[in-house]
Amino acid sequence: MTGEVYISREKAITILQQLIRIRTSQPSGDERDAVTYISSLFPDDRVEKRIINHGNNRASLIITIPGEDRSRGIAISGHLDTIPVGDVREWTHSPFGAEIVDDVVYGRGAADMKGGVTSIIFTALSILKAEFKPAIDIRFCFTADEEVGGIGASALIGGGFLNSVEEVILVKPTNEKIGLAERGAVWLRVKSLGKSSHAAMTGASVNALSVFNSIAEKITELFNEEKKHDLLGHSTCVVTSLQAESDLFNVVPHCAIGTLDIRTLPSVDHDWLLQEIYTCVENVEKLNEGIHVSVEVVNNRPPVGMDEEAPLVQSLKGIYSDLDIPWEKTGLNYFTDASILIPSLGVPFVILGPGDDLFFHQPDEYVRIDSVIRVGEVLTQYVKSRK
Repeated sequence: MTGEVYISREKAITILQQLIRIRTSQPSGDERDAVTYISSLFPDDRVEKRIINHGNNRASLIITIPGEDRSRGIAISGHLDTIPVGDVREWTHSPFGAEIVDDVVYGRGAADMKGGVTSIIFTALSILKAEFKPAIDIRFCFTADEEVGGIGASALIGGGFLNSVEEVILVKPTNEKIGLAERGAVWLRVKSLGKSSHAAMTGASVNALSVFNSIAEKITELFNEEKKHDLLGHSTCVVTSLQAESDLFNVVPHCAIGTLDIRTLPSVDHDWLLQEIYTCVENVEKLNEGIHVSVEVVNNRPPVGMDEEAPLVQSLKGIYSDLDIPWEKTGLNYFTDASILIPSLGVPFVILGPGDDLFFHQPDEYVRIDSVIRVGEVLTQYVKSRK
């Protein structure tokens, strides 16, 4: 679109570089340092600022541009925390140097999610620069702890800060594709106790390892009749760790402890799934005399999905066309703050952002400046079009 008012490219780059240089790596997070910086970019007399303190130098932030109708609103949300750097020797560019090479900015969190956060800030500052009064409240949310426990998103819900919100755009690296579905996740820690014996005396033992594996197989079988999702494929159950209390080749272990990572389609109800898993465990115990199995649910993030024909999606489709951005939909195989926000709010949503999710957890993580700007332009046009 020509004639639109945006903040300068140079200012966007400066913000992106500064965000990368502010270290918000898990597990400490320290998102409050980023919150302080982002808050300083906005004049107190033109926006409403709400800092949510989580303790231990962790915080989330809501910047609200008031609309003509204060009873309604939309939210654009992105997270401030990043994964750890890892082995710095594997990096060609400094993880916190925010070095620019050929229109690409390198650094930990460049794609996930400092680039997307910059797109959100670009939008908010462009709205203010254009002296545009939105029809409804626009809430720009910057959350802590998305990578692990979701304390920021949970605080948004628990504090009622999004109660009036009618639509949500979650910013995550999608390479500018429109995310319409996100897998759910159930993480289980399973412990099976059996009876040890010499491996040659198979009739005298109850193999805890075999029991664990049978449970994993039976959970996988729960999805055998599942219809393939266009964007996400099938639900999965993967053994991610397994330990047995035996170091000897000729001893059947009496105890096995392992973890399962279950990823689910939007069609899977997690209450049903967990009940089926508990029933499966009960049946295994009945079939194997002397065995006892305990199951701990370590994480439970429900899946979410959207209809491509929804007004929000069609509105964005029009904006992409106006800005000459290729339109492509996608699904996310990992969980985001959407798994906390959307089931609670029950509102339409999409997920989109700059950066490629294939590379954002690697050394030399990067994001393309042009992509950050384009997503900012998309979000700005979305805000301006919202009635």
